[in-house]
Amino acid sequence: MSLTTDREGYIRYPAKMEDRKALVALIVTVLIWGSSFAAVKIVLGEVTPLGLSFLRSVVATFALVLLLGFNEGFAKLRRALREKFVYFIVLGVAGVVLFNIFQNMGIQYTSSGIASVLLATNPLFVLVLGTVFLQERINRNKSIGMTFGFVGVVIIMLGGKSIVGFLISSSFIGNILVLCSALCWGLYVIMNKKVLQRYSPLLLTASAFIFGSLVLFLLCLSSGDFPAIMSLSMTSWLLVIYLGFVSSGVAYFLWNYALNKTEASKASVFLFLIPVVAILLGKVILAERITFSIAAGGGLVLSGIYLIQR
Repeated sequence: MSLTTDREGYIRYPAKMEDRKALVALIVTVLIWGSSFAAVKIVLGEVTPLGLSFLRSVVATFALVLLLGFNEGFAKLRRALREKFVYFIVLGVAGVVLFNIFQNMGIQYTSSGIASVLLATNPLFVLVLGTVFLQERINRNKSIGMTFGFVGVVIIMLGGKSIVGFLISSSFIGNILVLCSALCWGLYVIMNKKVLQRYSPLLLTASAFIFGSLVLFLLCLSSGDFPAIMSLSMTSWLLVIYLGFVSSGVAYFLWNYALNKTEASKASVFLFLIPVVAILLGKVILAERITFSIAAGGGLVLSGIYLIQR
């Protein structure tokens, strides 16, 4: 999933609502991003988290570079890569390599629905990291939102288990790994803040994916993942293309289209539907359980994120 962020690192929402096409674009975007979690879970049955990270990153890089060339031209990309070579490598490692590897590893051990809710906590990490590294202030709404988010995460991770049962469960490991993924995205956003005034979010994303893909290629080469990659079934290849091209490219284009057509208050509602879509598809496609702890904890997490981004 790729989101456009504002200068403070939070999700940037549209400004006016007058085009019904924008409403369709938002619905389709939410369905694409929400369905990506089940797709990841399915492909992980045939390839390692590292292998999937590489495949998804390569396809996404192709889609994002094409989108960037269409919108801004390739000259800007070449100039940016020369100017901020090392910076984009660091961005790629945090926002592409570690983000995807932790997410994929986590989804191996937890449900796709829970993963979607925990990954939605990335604004909480952005808030905390912004306070620590950028001396950003936390107001009352953000404090309450952080509290809601933290309590929601605890409820989801405990899942009705005792403390001992919680600590020895495989889902505990998966949930922690997904939270590490959200933390990596928070670091990526904080690092982006230093250059957002100079480069567009699309250029930053494409540049990070270019270097992230190169790093993942080297990791796959050293780990011997390529034989498994080459033996993927047709279904998995189609899902990889869906994850990389559709989820990162098409959905990014649709989201940016809606940014110019829709009011912030109306668009923000749709992003909270991403975990809902993921949980429902996890139930339908993967037969995952929807428990009280997922519903209650997820509600608190999403309420907290809403307060933080008001």
